[in-house]
Amino acid sequence: MLLERDGQTGLKEALRTAIGTMFRLFPLSAEPGLRVFGHPDETSPVFVTANFDLTVKRVTQYLGGLNCYLLVAPTGGINVWCAAKGGSFTAHSIISVIKTSGIGDRVANRTLILPQLAAPGVDTRLVRKETGWRCKFGPAYARDIPEYVATGFNKTDAMRRVKWPLADRLDVGMGVSFPVFLLILIILAVFLRAWLAEAVVLGLALFLLMYGFYPLIPGRAGWQKLLFLEALLGLGLVGYVFLEVAQSSYIRDLFFIAMGLVVVIGVDFGGVTPFYKSDLDPLLDKLRVRRIGPVDFRGRAKITRGKIVLDQTKCTACGICYDVCPRGVFEIEEHEHKIVTIEHPRLCEACEACVLQCPGGALFFRP
Repeated sequence: MLLERDGQTGLKEALRTAIGTMFRLFPLSAEPGLRVFGHPDETSPVFVTANFDLTVKRVTQYLGGLNCYLLVAPTGGINVWCAAKGGSFTAHSIISVIKTSGIGDRVANRTLILPQLAAPGVDTRLVRKETGWRCKFGPAYARDIPEYVATGFNKTDAMRRVKWPLADRLDVGMGVSFPVFLLILIILAVFLRAWLAEAVVLGLALFLLMYGFYPLIPGRAGWQKLLFLEALLGLGLVGYVFLEVAQSSYIRDLFFIAMGLVVVIGVDFGGVTPFYKSDLDPLLDKLRVRRIGPVDFRGRAKITRGKIVLDQTKCTACGICYDVCPRGVFEIEEHEHKIVTIEHPRLCEACEACVLQCPGGALFFRP
């Protein structure tokens, strides 16, 4: 009976993982509270994450070989980055899990290690004021946690920087575009079954091409990239119509299907990345669409266009802006005394992590 129950539990968790991966827009939450790994004592580190089920599973994977604690904060089942920018992962989320988990009775160090991408949403000064717990920001990626711990909780520049490799592009892109693509396939299966096989093959090929070559597609925003791809297909269609001697309506229809699938696959082509601003969220805001089924768009990340401005007269060169910036916008220079400068303004995505965390109010956001 125990083996049967373990098998059922494993199957259930595998199914939840698959749903969390393929349906990223739909919040799938894990139970908030305390997780214990290994044999921690009162000096062991305490990590914090959001209660998006997939996030908890992936963080757990990298904490398995450590002696530590993990606090899963209530964020409405939304991942760290989106919850922090959307107002679901805040100081109050952390304060509540500290008070309800009993972690204060287990450790003496009173230090929380937060995911770096929580910096745009968590007011660490408020956490310390309300609970007495100090917050520091760990690596941007959970996979760097073991090395971070092994090196005495020292974070390298590589651990601070957000990257967008092929594996991440395919992972997140699938989770965002798959639900819409699946809906299209269901509609085709019911009304236009003759085109179902073509839609599947074209959709898979376009998905791999769009996300595989994402950094190389011209455009500084997601919608610009989509327009370029649509224009490319449009030129291909025009070329076929004018240059092909034996015309085929089948080939022309394939071009139109491909143009439609590009929009479906790139439904939030900018918002799936940590480097671009969402084009879908502003559109939904203008249309006053706040919820579609179980998806509450009010809790998603909102990054508005603007720039970060540094007031050198208030800067104490504490380095917190350098530590939390996921793009490496800031530099700390040694002159007669340390100064912080904005060396790479074009890289800035205006996530405002530095603005919230700056203890001296030297940074502010200018729309």
